[in-house]
Amino acid sequence: MSYTVLARRYRSQSFDEVVGQSAIARTLARAVEQDRVAHAYLFVGTRGVGKTTMARLLAKALNGGTPEVDRAIMTGADTDVVEIDAASNRGVDEARDLIANCVYRPMRGPYKIYIIDEVHMLTREAFNALLKTMEEPPAHVKFILCTTEPHKVPPTIQSRCQRFDFRTIPSPQIAEHLSRVLQAEGVDAEPELVRLVARMAAGSMRDGLSLLDRVLAAAAEGETLTVELFESLLGLPARDRVHALVGALADQDPAAALAAADGLLAQGVSLEQTIESVVGALHELLVLAACGPETELVDLAGETRRSAAALASRFTPAGLVHMIALCESVARSAKASANPRALVDALVVRLAMTEHVADVAALLKGGAPPARPSGGEPPARQKKSEPVQPAVIGAADADDPWAKVCALAANRPSLRALTSTLRPVTIDADRALLGADDPNILAAARRQVDTLATLFEQALGRPVRIEFDDAGGETPKPKIPGRVDESDPILKNPLVVEARTRLDATVVAIEDDAEAEG
Repeated sequence: MSYTVLARRYRSQSFDEVVGQSAIARTLARAVEQDRVAHAYLFVGTRGVGKTTMARLLAKALNGGTPEVDRAIMTGADTDVVEIDAASNRGVDEARDLIANCVYRPMRGPYKIYIIDEVHMLTREAFNALLKTMEEPPAHVKFILCTTEPHKVPPTIQSRCQRFDFRTIPSPQIAEHLSRVLQAEGVDAEPELVRLVARMAAGSMRDGLSLLDRVLAAAAEGETLTVELFESLLGLPARDRVHALVGALADQDPAAALAAADGLLAQGVSLEQTIESVVGALHELLVLAACGPETELVDLAGETRRSAAALASRFTPAGLVHMIALCESVARSAKASANPRALVDALVVRLAMTEHVADVAALLKGGAPPARPSGGEPPARQKKSEPVQPAVIGAADADDPWAKVCALAANRPSLRALTSTLRPVTIDADRALLGADDPNILAAARRQVDTLATLFEQALGRPVRIEFDDAGGETPKPKIPGRVDESDPILKNPLVVEARTRLDATVVAIEDDAEAEG
């Protein structure tokens, strides 16, 4: 006996059984009940979301009535419900044959129904031949057009149809349906496997059932379906290995991160899949870090959710956004690289050092360098320094103009750092005189004078001329591009000294933080 795949065996047999398209199913069912069925419909949506199934259900509601007829319609074998594959019947001759057959009345049902799948594949001449018939078909004819690419269907055809857009099916609904299928098949499966298959289906029920078919074929009779079986079957990165890699990134341990990445590649995972798996894990952590461990935006449960939430607590949402952006950038570059493995290894090291890089900016503003642990232990995760609060004069007064400026600058790191070191000397209706104890800060502020003027205008609602008070110190020496003054205090910072020593680096320029971002 030949095997029938799950996608065909468990196709919805009524409007009530349709998964993920309840609004469309309800509308069509009521149209049939109220005898308000249009002469032509256009079903639009990606693959595997139920377009052809819904077309057959509509045909069954119009022409069905007996088990024999219902079964023939749902299997595509009914003489009055003609299914046409537009990809292989796309010419004007096939369109003319269809028009010629429209005049013949149905054999046993009230309607002659034409279901044209992938209708966008028809030629322009075929579309033109159908125009008149689709506008005013015989009373016994109904058209149901299905397409994944509606932009290729001429507007003249679309305007003659009632259009229904089929959305992708949410993963929880796919998982629920897959669980019912497994129960009907008498097969046990790990809940995490069902959720993983649903996520891999990417909104397509047919893809989800096809993946489940592959797992069932790979499992021994009576064997419980597991995540490990699914990962080995599809060559996916093992989740525990990806978790170990991201954990090493959280520990800021480049050596452990590289070892975990090498373990993934040794498993046979491609470089592209490795980056994709890291991005997927970081995305889950981003949502958990931003929305909290109980959020429903992440399809995880049980111990998997608890471990992911614990790992997410070790990152900040902003840091995870930065890490994901790095991964996407390297993924694009690796496709054209002669040595993509080197790029991936560099990415892993850079991700592991992301928090250190973030701490440098805070330390250069006046902190002490982190104490490096002795021995081979990975460096402990450092507690981020609190951001420097802007020096607000009269902050208790809501009308204080400098308080308004500092509050607006708080949303921009470069300006927040600058305003925290500036002090207002006088602020008049159209003029602001600013000063600072360090002449280098005044030099940086002069380079940002236009930005500061815009900031004042946004905060105060009026144009303000920015001037600077040089009484606080002498004018600093100008920095010449390509030449670095070794006496610059920033080069004596212990963190900078250590970085230059470890990396054998040469300083080619010194830029103010405000200038670099502006």
